[in-house]
Amino acid sequence: MIWTAYSRRHRHVIAYHVGDAGVRSATAIYTLAKAAVGQIGAIFTDANSCYHLAFKRIGAPEPHQQTKAQTHLIESSNASFRDMLARFNRRTKRASKTQHMLEVTLDIFLARKRLQSPK
Repeated sequence: MIWTAYSRRHRHVIAYHVGDAGVRSATAIYTLAKAAVGQIGAIFTDANSCYHLAFKRIGAPEPHQQTKAQTHLIESSNASFRDMLARFNRRTKRASKTQHMLEVTLDIFLARKRLQSPK
């Protein structure tokens, strides 16, 4: 599973983590996002219960809201991954899905998107 953090202020994905669907991965993406942007104003997630548990365990001071209404930008980013990268299509036989290759592909794709994004 690929976890991504999107910054509305920066208007792009600021961090990603490849891991399971548990509390450890939710904690990892929070830590990576915090390191990328410094201060986080608010956190919006879907209704996965691991977010609430992870933020409670680490004592995240930011307001956290579980809502689908505020996650449309990250869903759009996920759709771009699936549309533009064959590696993320379902049932693909076109490319390796090892964790290392997933991370390399995401690094290249996100770096290219950042270079093209408006400032």
